Amino acid sequence: MRFSLAVVTATAFLNGCASGSRKVADDTIAIVGVTVIDPSSTQPAIRGQTLLIAGGMIRAVGPSATVAIPAGVRRIDGRGKYAIPGLWDAHVHFMNTGVTALPLLVANGVTSVREMGGHLDSTRAWQERMRVGTLIGPRIITPGPILESPTYLERVVERSRRGDPRLALRVLPYRIGIADSASAVAAIDTLVSRRVDFVKIRTSGSPAAFLATLREARRRGLRVAAHQPGAVSIGTALDSGQTDLEHAILPALSRLSPAARDSIYQKFLDNDAWYTPTLTVSRAVMLSGDSAARAIFGADALRLDARRAYASPWLLEWWRMQVDERAGDTASTRAASNEEAWQSSLADVRRMHALGVNILAGTDAGSVLVYPGFDLHEELRLLVHDAGLQPRDALWSATIGPARFARLDSRLGTLATGKIADLVLLDADPLVDIRNTRRIFAVVQGGRLFSRNDLDRMLREVRSRAAVPSR
Repeated sequence: MRFSLAVVTATAFLNGCASGSRKVADDTIAIVGVTVIDPSSTQPAIRGQTLLIAGGMIRAVGPSATVAIPAGVRRIDGRGKYAIPGLWDAHVHFMNTGVTALPLLVANGVTSVREMGGHLDSTRAWQERMRVGTLIGPRIITPGPILESPTYLERVVERSRRGDPRLALRVLPYRIGIADSASAVAAIDTLVSRRVDFVKIRTSGSPAAFLATLREARRRGLRVAAHQPGAVSIGTALDSGQTDLEHAILPALSRLSPAARDSIYQKFLDNDAWYTPTLTVSRAVMLSGDSAARAIFGADALRLDARRAYASPWLLEWWRMQVDERAGDTASTRAASNEEAWQSSLADVRRMHALGVNILAGTDAGSVLVYPGFDLHEELRLLVHDAGLQPRDALWSATIGPARFARLDSRLGTLATGKIADLVLLDADPLVDIRNTRRIFAVVQGGRLFSRNDLDRMLREVRSRAAVPSR
């Protein structure tokens, strides 16, 4: 069952989105004289290369003097440009962002995402629209609904009853409660029947229910991404089948000695597991207070952050709910403890990377103050400037790393002959300064070329649909 499920989900992903807008993907493109960057190589930059793209695939890549370009092919001057594989955001919530996040992601060079739980039917509908060319957006792998403890779901109902009734409407349709071993098996069976790509667990109930979920997912060939478990230790979870740990706030680790922490990190290596620290949202949660978050809804929002212009009404409504949940909190009341937690989180990432743990770049787009597309570049900056990764390693975490998690690294993640033509052309070298990933000259997704003018037009269209901030 493991082999057949992996084949089915990978085929649906590649056929449903990888071909992208097939109307134009069959046009052949030659990018001539470009510097090609391979994040999986210790010598990742190769100058003077030509990429020949046809039918949505990379047909040839090599020194410009050796790659034959057919007559009449559109040529892109790649001199002074840097080609990196299409970027991934490994932690996105479309149930919070809404559909306008899709073109925003592509406009920022994010050609694939790991959606971390939401409305499966909506996601599949978007994938079909992308397949036929009526919607621009990234490839999506998805777990479908999030698995939760019954206690959490009951708390949502109670909070919605006492406060904003929209909370339950925005949360409950995308969740499955796991009360015991039997419901765990039933939930995984449902997810397998829906052909999801992996499993997402947010809150864990009893140890028996949580471990049963992991065992059944492993038996059915599904990887499991989950928050820090409350029911069992991180080490037990990793040994039992959790394949990815989400988020950088790990109080269970902060209380341990360095040697004890290393023993937990070793569990990641022993189980070939992954860590997605989502530094962007962790910093927003820990280091911004209520007043800073509320300012994004005020008349000066655009002056404070120009990206606010791209936040949809749907996203802003969710942000308001999140801010209201932490009403009265201020940065000053928790600054010292949160700065300590932030530094501890960075130390975890730094040490895990040094030991060889697989790190994925994800933003938690949809959470308050996390902007779809834009903040993937901030995540890369934080990984390098705050957590100490080299730029090449940060690029790995947003290219070949998530492709491997998705079991799609034979088709995505590097720029090689026979792979899907997903790439970003940059005006400056990201290996010199990771912030250069923001300097996008063009994006190619599934062979479709988006020029800088195309990307700017996409941004204008999203902005025109966004709400105007008011008091």
